[in-house]
Amino acid sequence: MTVTVVPLVADDEELARAEALLAPEELARARRGTPAVHRRRVLLRAALRSVLAAELGTDPRGVPLRTAPTGRPELPAATRLDAGCSAGGLLGLVAVGRGRRIGVDLEPVAPWTPDVADEGWLHATELRAIALLPPGARPVAVARAWTRREAVLKARGTGLRDDPATVVTGVGRTGGPVAGWTLHDVPVPDGWVASLAAAPDEETPR
Repeated sequence: MTVTVVPLVADDEELARAEALLAPEELARARRGTPAVHRRRVLLRAALRSVLAAELGTDPRGVPLRTAPTGRPELPAATRLDAGCSAGGLLGLVAVGRGRRIGVDLEPVAPWTPDVADEGWLHATELRAIALLPPGARPVAVARAWTRREAVLKARGTGLRDDPATVVTGVGRTGGPVAGWTLHDVPVPDGWVASLAAAPDEETPR
C-alpha cells in the first residue's frame, strides 16, 4: 500500500493545472459546492489520479477512474488496484492498495466535550476507555475512533450509509483488526488523525 499526504492549498495557476487532469464528470462533481470545496475536491482528485498514474505507468488523464454512487473511487478489476481518499480541512490523503480492498479516512482533531458521548456512535466500552484517559489525550482518541470507523465503512463500500455505531474500535491501542479489517494508524501532521483499513494481512503502508 502507498499513502500520500496532500496539501489542499494552491494558487489559481496550480488549480488550473489540477483541473486539466480531471474528467468532465469529475469537474462537474467538484463544482457542486462553494469555491473552497471546489478547490479541495479538484486538488484531491488530481492527486489521486497522479498517484494512480505512477502505479499504472500512464498519464493521469488516462487513468480509468470512476466514482461509485457512494462516492468511492473505482478502478477496473484488471488493474488490481484499489484506491481511497479523504479530506480534512486543508489536508488530504490518498491511498492505493494493490490486490487488496482498502478504505481511508482523515479528520482534524476537535476539542473533546461530553456532548460527543451523546451522539450515539461511540460504544460503551470506548466511552469507558476514553474517560480513563487524561483530558488532553481525549480529543485525539475520539478522532482516532471516528477515522477507524469511517475507514472500515469506506473499505466496505458503504460509507456512512451504514451506522458508524456498528463498528467498535479499540481505544488506546495502535492498529490491529477491527470488524474483519486490518487497521493502520497513518502518520499525518499534528492537528489531524488518519486511519487506513485493509483486507487482512496487508503490508504496513509506506
